[in-house]
Amino acid sequence: MTKDPTRVSEGDLVMPTLEALVNSKAIGLSTSELVPILREVLKPAGKDLEISPHRNDDYFSEKVRNLKSHKKLEKMGVATFDGTRYQITAKGKKFVNDVQGARESYKEQGFKKALINRSIKPEKTVFVEEGHQRVVSKVIRARSQKLRDFALKTYSKADDTIDCRGCGFEGSNVYGNTGKGLIEIHHKKPISTSGVSKIDLRKAVKNVVPLCPNCHRLVHRKSGEVMELGELKKLTGK
Repeated sequence: MTKDPTRVSEGDLVMPTLEALVNSKAIGLSTSELVPILREVLKPAGKDLEISPHRNDDYFSEKVRNLKSHKKLEKMGVATFDGTRYQITAKGKKFVNDVQGARESYKEQGFKKALINRSIKPEKTVFVEEGHQRVVSKVIRARSQKLRDFALKTYSKADDTIDCRGCGFEGSNVYGNTGKGLIEIHHKKPISTSGVSKIDLRKAVKNVVPLCPNCHRLVHRKSGEVMELGELKKLTGK
């Protein structure tokens, strides 16, 4: 059965829950206290707001409560549950700290907060876009460079030229060999995978496209927004 991308999954709850535990002034949080916090962060809509036949509550609240019954956080080792409240573990705090820079990077790129929260998960490898790496860890920078290198190989032609997917520009047509490969790799959405194997990279590269520097600046020109590739092509006539 195909997953509905508009719905919040149990996995989507993990990072916002850990952040809520880190930021809480109280010693731990109960699932009842987590429900309004996570609702504000993830902005559930549609089916998630319908009342569940199993409980006198909506499906979103049910998913938050299922974190306890499914022992999702305990199995990951990122939090403990004492029967009443969750408390974050050292491993959980490390996860939050490690991806904070990536979250800031995605925010800088213009991705919506709800999409970022759903995309960055502690069990995943996070990649960030070139030009937005100054606040991330060395590990994430290295992984992101690996994805960029893989994308360049994927999109390069036999003569090592790469056309911009927005306007068709290819550097060598204007600047000769000096401009060959004058291209940037744009992330269409926040990307995270289970690792950095070739299989993971092949999956991740489907969510990036080569853009010339001008087109890349244009898709990120409006603060808090990322222009869709289709809209960019309409502007360039491609």
